[in-house]
Parts: sequence; structure tokens; C-alpha cells
Amino acid sequence: MRHHEKSARIAVVTHERDLHAHAVKAEMERRHPATVHILETDHFSRAPGLSWSPQEFTEPVFPAADGTAVDLRGIDAIWFRRLGNPRTSANPEVTDPVDRELINADTTAAALGMLTTEFRGRWIDHPTAFWAAQNKVVQLRAAHEVGLRIPETLISQSPERIRKFCDIHPRAIVKAVRGVPQAPAATTTVGEELLADEPAMRVCPAIYQELVPGRRHVRVQVFGERVLAALLESDDLDWRPNLDIPAAEHRLPAGLEDALRAVLRRLDLTMGVFDLKLTDDDEYVWLEVNPQGQWLFVEGMTGLPLISTFTDFLYERATG
Repeated sequence: MRHHEKSARIAVVTHERDLHAHAVKAEMERRHPATVHILETDHFSRAPGLSWSPQEFTEPVFPAADGTAVDLRGIDAIWFRRLGNPRTSANPEVTDPVDRELINADTTAAALGMLTTEFRGRWIDHPTAFWAAQNKVVQLRAAHEVGLRIPETLISQSPERIRKFCDIHPRAIVKAVRGVPQAPAATTTVGEELLADEPAMRVCPAIYQELVPGRRHVRVQVFGERVLAALLESDDLDWRPNLDIPAAEHRLPAGLEDALRAVLRRLDLTMGVFDLKLTDDDEYVWLEVNPQGQWLFVEGMTGLPLISTFTDFLYERATG
């Protein structure tokens, strides 16, 4: 801890068992004069519970995971990771799925309303920007407009246009535009079976893209101006299910770092986790950005100092 530093109060909006939140809290309170409150939004039914009144009947109360009441007006920065959790272990006595969905929806709405009306500090990042940036259409447009190489892409539910695209790109892939937690959709190659199934193509839009060749995947963590990248080698289309793969720190060209920061600015974000592909011709191809992607495992695989780097970034946001 550096004793000349300003003190800071930081809240992490998340849900149960968020290892990132607890790791950053421990590192933050070790390195800086800061207090970190973890707000597990799926466990607000524990005391002291949410409370708010427009007529000042009560002061706004946001419950922290340790049972204390947090006044949002005294918080310098909010790290907005997750809001709500349809698969939570909270309230096990409520077994009806409709009742559980109602609890999750109403808790989320109340919490979001309190956050956006009462909090006056710095967001990492604002919920409106966070949700907009998760939309694949929005982020693909941003990446394309800053000049990044992106895969040839079609988002469609028109069988005619899909078949035409796949004629041009015989090794196309298909993935969900968003997907749902109850049915995670993997990225797969487009086969003849799908192209022959007109109702399946027509019922819902999906993302169709050219398959970018190569086995070198690049995971890039951008925290403000800080850019830390890792190179992961895998023959799998999606390397995430199997992390027993070679991984190492990777240095990006300066121009590419600038372009990734430019994407974040267009999306009104201060941080993001990017997935790129490095082709056999050494060309970087942008795939997607997750505004609050997981990154702790990358530190474990490569030794990149991500916890300390992120902690310094978050502290500077809170005190700047």
C-alpha cells in the first residue's frame, strides 16, 4: 500500500461465487487504501435487504455480501460485472420456475433502478453501455468502422440469403446472436443438414461467418490504456472447453492495440476482453468483445499480471 494515495470505496455488482470479485477485493485492499464491497444481487433476500424510497422515508440500502448496508452515495466507483442470476442457489425453498423468474426479474429491476438513480461515481462500465456492447450486431459494426479485419458475416433468417452466403463461403460457421443460459449454443460449422432445413433457418436469425483458418487464438484484456494479450494454440473451433493447451504472453502490434481501444471508446466502455484469431499469414482477425469477460484463468495459464493490473486500473478509476 502506498500511504500517500487517496482512499477509495468501491462496489462490485455481481452474483454468488464470483471468483473475480473476491480476488480483486483481496488484491485491492492489500495494494491500495481502498474498501471493496461485493454486492451479490441474487442474494439480496439476506438481511439487510434492498430498501429505497423517493420521499426519503428511508435512506437507500444496498446489501453487501458480508451483511452490511452500503449507501451508494458514498461509493466512488462501481465495477458492474453481472446483474441477476437465473441459476442462483438463493431461495431454495422457492421451487416454482415462474416464481423464481419473477424474483430474479423484480430484484434485477429494483437493483438497477437504485444503481442508476442513486450512484454518482464512476462506472466500470455503465449498464446501458454494457448491455448495448454485448449485442453482436453493435460490436461487429464498431470493429468494422475502426478498420479492424472481421470475418465476412451475415446475420439472417432468410434461407435464400444464408444459402447464397454459404455458397460463397463453403466452410462457414454458425453461432447464436445472443443465446440463453438454459441452452448454451456452441459455434459449429454449417452442414448440408442445416442448409436443407428451411424451417430451422427461418425460425430465428443466427450469425453466419466465414471460417477463419489457423490454430492461434489471441485473448486480449484491455483495462483502460493497459493492453495484455495471450496467445493460445488449439485446433478446436472454440478453445474454451479445453484449456489444457499451450498458452503464453503475446505482444500485439501498437496499431492493433490502438484499434481495440478505439472499439471500446465507440462502445462507451473503459474495459473489455477481446477474442482474435491469428491466421497462418500472421493477420489478426477480430471475432468479438465481451465487456465483462473472464480473465483470471488467463493469468493462471500464462503468468500475465492481470489481477494486479486490473486492480490498479480500477483504483485509478475510483480516485481519478
